[in-house]
Amino acid sequence: MKALKILLKVVVGIVFLIVVLAAGGVWYLNSYLQTPEFKQMVLTKAHDALGTDVKITDLNVSLFSGVHLKGIAIGNPQGFAGNLLTADAFVLSYNLAPLLSRRVEVEQLSVTKPVVTLSRNEKGEWNYDKIAASTGGAAAQPAAKPEAKPAAGGSGAPALDIALSKLAVNDGEVALLNEKGKPLTKVQGLDFSSAVSYIGGKFNGTGRAKIGTLAIAESLFVRQLDTPISMSASEVKLSPATGKLADGDVTCDLTLKLAEGFKYILNLQTKNSDVAKLLQEAGVKQVITGKLQGTTAVEGTGGLPTITGNGKFEITNGQLMQLPLLGVLATLLQVPELNEIKFDECVLEYTLANSVMQTPVIKLSSSGIQITGKGSVSLADNTLNHDLTLALSKTLLAKVPKEVQSAFKDRGDGFLAVDFHVSGPYDSPKTDLAQGLLKNAAKDQIQQRLFKLFK
Repeated sequence: MKALKILLKVVVGIVFLIVVLAAGGVWYLNSYLQTPEFKQMVLTKAHDALGTDVKITDLNVSLFSGVHLKGIAIGNPQGFAGNLLTADAFVLSYNLAPLLSRRVEVEQLSVTKPVVTLSRNEKGEWNYDKIAASTGGAAAQPAAKPEAKPAAGGSGAPALDIALSKLAVNDGEVALLNEKGKPLTKVQGLDFSSAVSYIGGKFNGTGRAKIGTLAIAESLFVRQLDTPISMSASEVKLSPATGKLADGDVTCDLTLKLAEGFKYILNLQTKNSDVAKLLQEAGVKQVITGKLQGTTAVEGTGGLPTITGNGKFEITNGQLMQLPLLGVLATLLQVPELNEIKFDECVLEYTLANSVMQTPVIKLSSSGIQITGKGSVSLADNTLNHDLTLALSKTLLAKVPKEVQSAFKDRGDGFLAVDFHVSGPYDSPKTDLAQGLLKNAAKDQIQQRLFKLFK
């Protein structure tokens, strides 16, 4: 949003320049506005105001109708690579009369294919905060100035106000990058219509946006978003937004806080999302299928280590497959059905902080297999720490070697259960189940021998 304010200030400078030059004669002015000298003067003034490179491929100015620009590029400040803002085209129409009362009334501002890239350096500084630093702006501490004396008959010159009746963005893109150049948030295919203002030193705006793709940390992709949008100098808010998540329906509230460091806050509800597609888009190995229903609330300032949140998810009519833990259980118990479990319901409740996901509720139910428990997952190194209970139907338990069947306790509901602990790496977990089964098997053998001895 600051990039938009910067662009508006450049435009306002052009408008003021036009008014000043008008004193020299309208006909001469119209002629001069088309010359290369005028274009160069605009670029020089913009460079001086922003403290960074400004390029315009084509500039067409009409005193009475407005400004048409093509091929716009506002470079990043020193220490940042690339551009802060680029756009294919820019059209401005305005009303000159309110300038007499220090008010700029912009009737229309349309931008085609704008690309705004907000990036953070290793010091935690954002490129938009460094704009104009070389001219003594935000990054520099200005010298103390004597108190300004109000002009006679007033309290000093009032601040310049800007009112933009219609802002249109076509096929825009906004990216927020961390210090390593990785996207924190990325918006693509943005079509936006709004009214904004910069009055009394405060920037505000409301409108409606349609977004092709909203990506969070390159892991969560919400598509076909349609949402009201509100803007200020400190935050951008999309609420309530509706769209698609992995072919399912999603509603969410997203807030991007820009003041005092970047922060995102996301509340999301999803219905009938395809779990396999969700994992594929997140770059995670596909180990489960089904339809996802759930709610989640997360917030962060960057990648995984900064994210905190909680939520509850339910997957219906799915299948667990190629899960290392299940492979271990299938081998130990000689029950091949454990390799791939077709389930009716899978429920997970979680909290997330410091790259650790706590899972106080884990529940999976199928016709012959049930798994319940709780624990934690370290997402930093993909290690598990869970206390689980495996319950098998009497039909499946009959496949288990007889010497270890006694480790399972009858629950009285047609299932027999055994408790076990899982820990270690996700792809090669360790479990104490084998030790427990062998202990029970040995105990049974001793009891049988004693029975035979005293028979």
